[in-house]
Amino acid sequence: MSFTHIRLAVLLLAIGALAACGASETTSPAPVAPETVVEETPAAEPESIETAEVDHDHDHGEEAAGGEPHTHGVADLALTRTGATYEAELVSPLANFGLSEADGVFTDTVLSELPGLIELTGGDCTANAPEAEVDTSSGHTDGHVHITWTCTNPDAVSALRFPGFASFSGFERVNAVFLTDTAQKAGELTPSAAELSLK
Repeated sequence: MSFTHIRLAVLLLAIGALAACGASETTSPAPVAPETVVEETPAAEPESIETAEVDHDHDHGEEAAGGEPHTHGVADLALTRTGATYEAELVSPLANFGLSEADGVFTDTVLSELPGLIELTGGDCTANAPEAEVDTSSGHTDGHVHITWTCTNPDAVSALRFPGFASFSGFERVNAVFLTDTAQKAGELTPSAAELSLK
């Protein structure tokens, strides 16, 4: 269990690094501005805490963009390949699944929808049953969904898809990354563009 969490942390750092690279190519001043704002806000912190409590249902965590954000509507998805096995790890606020973060559990209804949450295109792959757990270690309530596939033709896997947008309307954007020993691909998945090409 701890190895999975270590590997997840490494993958999430890679997502952050890839996202930072993309942000610095398009708008280099953007990463600097939030740091300046964070340094200037300690005096106003009591007011922002009250605002955060009122707006917690959707806006909490937006200040942390680029770190380990907990922003409702947004999730991180990492896909790796080892031989004929592909593994995906989705980290998302529990609210994206339409669940109460205060309750901190995956309901049977949500668990029954998880097998169709993430798909691979091509490769003649068979998915194992998804594993889901709740993580509160960041001070927020996140859901972790882990899925593995065994593929008879792993080189023919051409894309990662997130049909979860149709099942769970709370997902607005998924930051996806595909990592192997020789390749890295990253992209932002949305309901209108729910696929990341792996080729």
